[in-house]
Amino acid sequence: MRSFEHVRVHSVDEALEALGDDWSARVLAGGTDLLHEMKQGIVAPQRLVDIKRIPELGDISDSKGGFSVGALARISTLEENPLVCSRMPILAQAAAEVASPQLRNMATVAGNVLQRPRCWYYRDRHTVCLRRGGKLCFAAMGDNSRHAIFGAAPCSMVCPSDLAPALVALGAKVEIARRKGRLEMPLQETFRTPKQDPRRETCLGPADILTGFRIPEPAPGSRGVFLKARERQVWDFALASVAALVQTDGDGAVTSASIVLGGVAPNPWVSQKAQETLAGETLTEEACRAAADAAVSEAKAMKHNGYKIDLTRTLVARALTELRG
Repeated sequence: MRSFEHVRVHSVDEALEALGDDWSARVLAGGTDLLHEMKQGIVAPQRLVDIKRIPELGDISDSKGGFSVGALARISTLEENPLVCSRMPILAQAAAEVASPQLRNMATVAGNVLQRPRCWYYRDRHTVCLRRGGKLCFAAMGDNSRHAIFGAAPCSMVCPSDLAPALVALGAKVEIARRKGRLEMPLQETFRTPKQDPRRETCLGPADILTGFRIPEPAPGSRGVFLKARERQVWDFALASVAALVQTDGDGAVTSASIVLGGVAPNPWVSQKAQETLAGETLTEEACRAAADAAVSEAKAMKHNGYKIDLTRTLVARALTELRG
């Protein structure tokens, strides 16, 4: 690891002043991903701007019409918060699936959403892949068993966040601090596809700070569930995951649905096909299977990851079946 300057700040404005315009400085929060990248030689920032001493960024509060979650809120705190558990259980379920208890006690909500790809080609310090400034995505011709089945061109990495699909399904917005002011936008709109930018996963620039999330209260009659499939039961990233949120009327017909997939695309993948299939239907076994089939109808497998199609279909069907009860 190369030497670097460590700057500790106590306000967002101080942090913005300390950040540069060329990625030579990086924000340090929980550090569970950034420090790992530095140790592997993937990034070598000249300055770390430590924002852990900004108290208001760690709050989880009940705001009008929903919740406010600070960027520095620990994932374990989100998992255990009684208001989140009772009113937004889908988010608490997603938090409980992140890594291990030790990492959940260190990692922050914003850090989980913004973490860099876990692709083994990107993480190999000796491989200069497309995302690291090279000309090729080596997954296309190599071992792509963990890679995308949606939106894979020209980079096949997958979004590694467990919280992002649940937050997108809930309609969360992010608060971004910039030197010229503050900005609020839907979380889903912050993500960038490989076609838009093969080197960055979000629209955040080097002098931007994600300061928090605003999550609207789920509509009456809504039920949600988060399911994740992984090789090991602890400390592993999703092979596939699904955040399913449905709202039904008094007769049990679906009036709105959010089906968001994780671990299968470069960003949280909103399955419009599955949502359209559910519209106006009751959650019968047949309707659940039809929506699951629709969710993977546009999937395109590579040589080694075809199993993800069946896995994703099964997860969606299982999630919707749970919501029937």
